[in-house]
Amino acid sequence: MAVLPRQWRRYRKQLQRCQRRFASGTVHDSRVETRRLLATLELLAAFVPERELKKPRRALREHLAAFDHLRDTQVQLGMVAPLRRTFPAAKQFHRWLRRREARFTREARQTVKHIKTRRLRKRIAALQALLRRQRKHTLPAATFERAQAAIQLAFARVGRLGRRVKAADPKSIHRTRIAFKRFRYMVEVLTPLLPGVTDKHRNAMRRYQAMMGEVQDLNVLLAALAEFIKAEEANDPATQRLRAEFVRRRERVIRGYIDAAPKLWLFWPPEKLLPRRTTRKHRFIP
Repeated sequence: MAVLPRQWRRYRKQLQRCQRRFASGTVHDSRVETRRLLATLELLAAFVPERELKKPRRALREHLAAFDHLRDTQVQLGMVAPLRRTFPAAKQFHRWLRRREARFTREARQTVKHIKTRRLRKRIAALQALLRRQRKHTLPAATFERAQAAIQLAFARVGRLGRRVKAADPKSIHRTRIAFKRFRYMVEVLTPLLPGVTDKHRNAMRRYQAMMGEVQDLNVLLAALAEFIKAEEANDPATQRLRAEFVRRRERVIRGYIDAAPKLWLFWPPEKLLPRRTTRKHRFIP
């Protein structure tokens, strides 16, 4: 089955579910399928001109952006809730986050409800038509090799950013995380054709990304705390103790990631790739 039509259907299905019933599960599933469709477009960059991908990418990124504030706030609530007994300031901060969550939920629900996919559908259809024309002139093995090359380029970008990571610069970890996430989703799209990408391999990639995600979550949490301090004029010793705890945790997770950073080089190439001559079962169809 062609990758693009399959992923487009999955994206549409989860978006429609989220529009009908806005809940944490449907939001998560919609975000995941949106990222997978974006990853599919990244793979297609090896086959179609960049100009054909620009507008579909932008539409999908706008879809993801609709959830950003809500997702961040819900993560923050989960991090702050266990601290309410130990840190008195965490109680007030938690209530403030709850109010933000309610506002962001209303905003995200309205935004998602009004997402229209007619233009995006037309652009996806145009891509499919272009790819069908290309198939007539491209051997399956060559198509698969081009898809692998696209993943290799994505991984090379992760490697370049990974070499620049510094413990004193959390933003360098965030940049690496964004590039790694793109690479990981591209690998998942091509997983059926990569025998070396086992469940163990995919789980290891998720854990690696999660370590970088913890750093970013604490960065965003500290930014939210700064907003809280300014809005509530809560710059008292109790709040500063809470902030110091978040800083301490960020330093700990940064050290953990720095120690694990060399594991990056285990993720690509996988141990086993398909032979040069592919069967119909193991044929990559963009």
